[in-house]
Amino acid sequence: FDLGGAPGARLREVERDVELGAAGRDVQRIVARLRVAAAYLGAQLAQLRAEAARQGIELARRVLDAAEKRIEAGAASEFERASAQVELARIEASEQAALRERDESLMQLREALDLPGEQPLALTTRVDTPGPLPPLQTFIEAARKHHPDLVVLQKRLASLSATRERLERELFPRLGLYAGVDAAPASPVYGVLGVSGELPFAQRNQGPRAVVARSLETERTRLELLERRIERELRGSFDSHERRRAEYVVLSQSALPAAERSFELAEVGWRAGRFDWFRVALAARDLVELRSARIEALTALWSARIGL
Repeated sequence: FDLGGAPGARLREVERDVELGAAGRDVQRIVARLRVAAAYLGAQLAQLRAEAARQGIELARRVLDAAEKRIEAGAASEFERASAQVELARIEASEQAALRERDESLMQLREALDLPGEQPLALTTRVDTPGPLPPLQTFIEAARKHHPDLVVLQKRLASLSATRERLERELFPRLGLYAGVDAAPASPVYGVLGVSGELPFAQRNQGPRAVVARSLETERTRLELLERRIERELRGSFDSHERRRAEYVVLSQSALPAAERSFELAEVGWRAGRFDWFRVALAARDLVELRSARIEALTALWSARIGL
């Protein structure tokens, strides 16, 4: 007989171990969801790069067309045509690179969703209009309750506590009862009744209890350090997201419209003979680079948001 309640403690220990395993499973589910989100965003952002490249190709072709017309009129040199062709080829190559990245991300998305390689995918949610985030405190409170690393550590602490309880309950030695009757022929009949007990009676489980006690101290310290680290990372990711969002807004609402207007004015002035070709090429390149910078800011923004 286990008089100290060890059988119930053993059952609770197994239950805590099962909960710890379930927490590890939930972490893998979160990782899988992040893989899906990252692949989806990668495909959509690559599509945006391809669209920006196509816009750049249209600009380069306009510049090339104007250069050819000026050459026909004798107002330009062959150098302008060659430079415009180089710029057009560079942007066409960037379009192909963006399309390659999109296809790779789509294949990663099929892999994350366990879909056939030939399965067509239609991505319907756009990523170029990210909305505002809730306050930082919302993320901090949610992390304290649901962050997977914290949950795993909490479950590990619960498992160790259950192990410590089981070891403490096993300090009580098992006791047994025995009885018997001796009725041998030509001998008196007598009965036997007694109690049996395990040895040793004291100082049991000292080594395992010491290990579990120190493991509990270590895991509690790790939990405290992890809570503070997660809060720091949240604040850093939140600040990075807000800065990237402000950068994206400035590029979208101020820089790009100004660059588009600058190119239009440079093109009109060049066709009228007031500007040289280099000013038009510079305005076109500035516009293409700003569109690329806008998408890179959007990519960084979404990276910070995924982290949050």
